[in-house]
Amino acid sequence: MLPSFDRTVFALAESIAQERCANTPDGGQEARQSVGRFLLEQQRRMPDYLRLPMRCLTLAFDAWALPFTGRSFHSLPHEARLRQIRAWRGSRLGVRRDLIRFYEGLTIFAWYAEAYGEE
Repeated sequence: MLPSFDRTVFALAESIAQERCANTPDGGQEARQSVGRFLLEQQRRMPDYLRLPMRCLTLAFDAWALPFTGRSFHSLPHEARLRQIRAWRGSRLGVRRDLIRFYEGLTIFAWYAEAYGEE
């Protein structure tokens, strides 16, 4: 079983790709897994002073749904995940917006690279 951090990153990748990359060819489960692995690798490559704060903020994002739904983000259905992503995307707190922007940018990049990389 994957650690909570990994499950959260994979859930973010899947939800963002479904929302933002709906008009591209769906590479199926393998493509979604590839995007999730890419995000984890990018997080691992961060300098030490960024890696731990990003990890903590991602875990806080995962736990944010608990008081409202009784479940963590990675356990929510897609529509509930999208509501949380949109709430953080539109937050007054810059750190929340930046976290979503980080994952959106990398997810979109990886999704299109996976979909069109061989052409």
